[in-house]
Amino acid sequence: MSVIDKARSDPRIVPLLKSVQQKVKLRFEKSAGSEWLSSIEGERAVIEYAGCRHPSAALAQELLLLDLQLSGYRRIRLGISSVFDQDAMPGFISVLDHELQRHKIHERFLALGFTPDQFYRDTDKDAFPYLNQVLQTEPDSLARIVPPFLMLLAPGGMLTLEEFQNLYDRFLRINKAWVKQLLTIEQLLKDWAKADTLDQTETVRQLMLSIDPKRNFSWFGFKDESGFPDNGFFVSEAFSVRVVPS
Repeated sequence: MSVIDKARSDPRIVPLLKSVQQKVKLRFEKSAGSEWLSSIEGERAVIEYAGCRHPSAALAQELLLLDLQLSGYRRIRLGISSVFDQDAMPGFISVLDHELQRHKIHERFLALGFTPDQFYRDTDKDAFPYLNQVLQTEPDSLARIVPPFLMLLAPGGMLTLEEFQNLYDRFLRINKAWVKQLLTIEQLLKDWAKADTLDQTETVRQLMLSIDPKRNFSWFGFKDESGFPDNGFFVSEAFSVRVVPS
């Protein structure tokens, strides 16, 4: 039996799989890499699968992510900001959007009968070395540590309680002036996870304003550059963008 056939036949997943298939035409493809992925385009969705230690858990996550989007969550695709260097924005947006979704589906994942350590992928075993390396670089701005801090706050995963507490305490010790902002970000994620809404715009606004509350020129989009400014949202002040010829 193939990886995907074994996962699809798991009784913990069958009702969720049927529910998603009632909403969208779902196709399964073998991934070209080592990661499970999912995407939606119109009335069609694709789940790319790969070999892993917990295929049923991996499939459950992708189905929950698809169901989240089908229920109204709009993924953040791009953005511009005065808070982050523009070359750092794609990485920040990827982490932000990823973690917002994960916080939202975590309780549903556990309710299916899976365990917290199954919530992430095999490669997440590298989380501690990566975050430890980030902390050793002594970041010189709050904006630089927000993406890895969001990763640390991710629910579930493979970090032991001792490893998590070690990293958490070190993040708060980087700069005493940033402690209040980091704690605010942590609370925003907790509130978002429990909130009934799937509209993340206010959470993102408050998160960005906690980093830089003054003259925060930031915009996040749900589609692509052609959607500026209507297919997205400003954090604070509205602004226009002018392309300078190279």
